Amino acid sequence: MCDRTVSSAGWFSMFVWVSLLLFLILPLSMFLPDAAADQGRAKNVILMIVDGCSSEQYTLARWVKGGPLSFDSIYAGAVKTYVADSVIADSAPAASAYATGHRTSDKHISVGPAPQTLSTVAPPTADMRYRPLATLLEGAKLKGMAVGIVSTSRVTHATPAAFYAHVPNRELEEDIMEQAVYQNLDLVFGGGKNHLLPKNGGGKRADGEDLMAVLSQKGYRMIETRRELLNLTSGRVFGMFSQSHMSPDMDRAVFAPEEPSLEEMTRKAIELLSGSPGGFFLMVEASQVDWACHANDPAHLISDLSMYDKAVQVALDFAEKDGKTLLVAVSDHNTGGMSIGNYATSERYARMKLGALGEPVPTDTLLGPLGRMNLTAYGIWKKMGEAVTPARLMELVRTHWGMEITEEDAAQIITTGNRYSKVEHWGLGEVLSAKYTSIGWTTHGHTGGDVPLFAYGPGRPVGLVDAPDLGKQVAKAMGLELGRLTERLFVEADTAFPEGKVTVEKDGENLVARITLPDKAAELPVNKNILMTAGRSVELEGVVVYASDTGKVYIPSQAAKLLRASEGERSPVSR
Repeated sequence: MCDRTVSSAGWFSMFVWVSLLLFLILPLSMFLPDAAADQGRAKNVILMIVDGCSSEQYTLARWVKGGPLSFDSIYAGAVKTYVADSVIADSAPAASAYATGHRTSDKHISVGPAPQTLSTVAPPTADMRYRPLATLLEGAKLKGMAVGIVSTSRVTHATPAAFYAHVPNRELEEDIMEQAVYQNLDLVFGGGKNHLLPKNGGGKRADGEDLMAVLSQKGYRMIETRRELLNLTSGRVFGMFSQSHMSPDMDRAVFAPEEPSLEEMTRKAIELLSGSPGGFFLMVEASQVDWACHANDPAHLISDLSMYDKAVQVALDFAEKDGKTLLVAVSDHNTGGMSIGNYATSERYARMKLGALGEPVPTDTLLGPLGRMNLTAYGIWKKMGEAVTPARLMELVRTHWGMEITEEDAAQIITTGNRYSKVEHWGLGEVLSAKYTSIGWTTHGHTGGDVPLFAYGPGRPVGLVDAPDLGKQVAKAMGLELGRLTERLFVEADTAFPEGKVTVEKDGENLVARITLPDKAAELPVNKNILMTAGRSVELEGVVVYASDTGKVYIPSQAAKLLRASEGERSPVSR
C-alpha cells in the first residue's frame, strides 16, 4: 500500500521501541498520583443507568415491591439533565455527559457539540465542534483496568455507545459497532448481533465486514445464550443474546427464554471483571424502562424496573464486600411524564387506597390493575400479529392485562396505534392507562426534570449535580483527567502534520485516512485502531475518528509520535 514511500529498512524496529517506550512512560506519567492523592480513590467503578426513569417511577416500584428498592439506602442527590441545545435530553447527549464530562448536542455520541446551543450554554469553540471526547471507559482501559458494557438494548444503542464510541449521530450503528470491536473491550453483553454481520451473512452491515470473524481472530469468545453466559469462567467475551434488542423482562419467558436477565448479566460481568488486578470499569444499562415509558406501559415499566432493582442489589452487595468500589446508580433523563394519579382520579385522589396486586378491574386502588398484567403492550401487539381486530385485541387484553375492555376501547386503541408508525402498541397504554388504572402520562417523549442520584463507595458524588460534573466526579474518583485523555487519544491529524497531506478516501464502503509526509506515508482505517505503513500494521491504543461535519481526522497521539519518529533512528535491540 504505502511501502513505496518509506525508505528505511529498519524503520519498523523503531516502531517497536517507541511503542514500548510510550506504553511504559505515558500511562505512568498520566495516571499515577502521589500517595496522598490516591487515598479515597476507587479501584473499581460500576455505573448503572436506568434509561428514562425518575422519582415517580421509583415510588411506583416501591409500592409494587412492598418495600424499599435496593438502592434507596444510598440516595445521594439529583442530576440536572439538560443538554447543549435542548432543555429536554435525548439519551445520546445525556449518556455522553456522564461518559465524557462534557455537555453536547442532540444525537451526538461522545463528540463535542454543534455550534447552536441554548442561550444559557456557551457555544463551543471551533476546535471543540464535533471533536471526539475521551470517555471514562477509555481512560480506565489506558490505566490498565478491565472494562465492560452490559445493556438490554443493542449494545450499539445510544447509552452504551457513549462510553466507547464517537459519532455525530446515534443512528450510525454500523460505525458504533466497528468501534466497539476495535476498542479492545474485555466484556460486552447485550443485543445487536445484526450489526456484527454483513448483509450476505444474515446481518445488517452494508460494508461487507464480518466483525464476528474479527472478534474471533482477536481471541474473543462469542456466546448467545443464557446457558453459555452462566458457564463462563474467564476470558474476553462478546455476548450477543439477540439479533436486535433483547426481550423485555416480562416477555422473556414467552418470546426469548434463552436470553439471560439483566441481573444475571450484571452478576457474571462483575464476576469476570473483578479478577483484574488493575481494577475494572463496568457500565450497566436497564435500557427498556425508557421504552416502557415511551409506550405509557405500566406492565413493561414495573417488570424492567424491578429487574434493574435486582441488578443494582448484585452490584451493591459486591461494592459493600469489596470496599474499594464506587457504585453510581442514576438515570439519564425521565420519559413519559408518569404520575401516580391521572385525570380519572381528579375527584378521588384523596381516597385512593393501595389495594392488592391482582384485584379485579376496574378498581379504585393503585395496585389492583397492575398485578394482573403478565405481558407488555409490545408483547400483546406481537401476539396479535397481522390479525388486528377489536375482538382479538379484547381477548388478548383480557388474558394478559386482566381488563374487560369494550369494543369501543379496542377500536380506539387500534386507531390511536395507527398514528404511531412502527410502535402501534403505544395505543394500548395511552388509552387503557387513563381509563383502567390510576397511572397518568403526559407524553410519549422525554421530559426535562432532574433525576435522582444514588451512589456508594470511594469518591461518592452527592448533592444536586450537573450531568457533565457527574462524569468529572467519577473520573476524579478513578484518578483520571478527561481533558488530558482527550489530548492523548484524539489529535487532529492536520494540526499534527502541517507539512503533510491528510485525506479521507473510501475503501469500498469504509473510510480510510491517508497521511502523506515528505518521507513516509500511512493509512489509518476510520473506526479502527490500526496504523498501516511500510506494508506493516501497528495496533494503536485508541480508534481513529472522522468528523464528517468538519472534515477533520482525529488520531491517537501515539500514531502521531510514531510517524514523527526519525527514519534514521534504530532501536537499541536492532543495533
